[in-house]
Amino acid sequence: MRLIIIGTDHRLQYTVAQDNKTKAWAPRSGGHRYRKLIAYCIEKLGVKAILEEAHLDQERIAPTICSILAKECRLDWQAIGPGTPDLSDGLFDPPFVEAIRLGIKPELLAGRYVLKTHQIREAFMHETIMKRFEEYDCVLAVVGYVHLGVLARMFEADQIPVEAFLFTYPLVVDETKS
Repeated sequence: MRLIIIGTDHRLQYTVAQDNKTKAWAPRSGGHRYRKLIAYCIEKLGVKAILEEAHLDQERIAPTICSILAKECRLDWQAIGPGTPDLSDGLFDPPFVEAIRLGIKPELLAGRYVLKTHQIREAFMHETIMKRFEEYDCVLAVVGYVHLGVLARMFEADQIPVEAFLFTYPLVVDETKS
């Protein structure tokens, strides 16, 4: 068994963005570097299933880059997490909603790791990923970057080899090329 885990900014996972005024979903430009990372994990690291921290109805709302690649490669894809991931635990400059309204690219200053909330999320993710190892020997899990280290250590304690990658918004200077 082997776990490949990517900690990312949830905004980079999506193929669409929602217009704040009309609430309409439109294709998001970019995602190329992120897509290359997922493809690398599938092609070179032997991933057999993809688990992604995304909305439980994500496929109905809008596929993610991971779910599209999973379909293309005929891999199993599953949303993981006990609820909907969001940006509410991050502090942005300017505040995220205001930045979106004004069309300004927000910059993450700091985030809040709510211990009790995230312990529940991470325990749920750990259990869900462990269940996938009953079917697959190499699993890719894409989670919010705050969960990366915690989950990597949990699986390391389970004596499951872990390969961890960090791919976050601050690492992508030009989002249209991400």
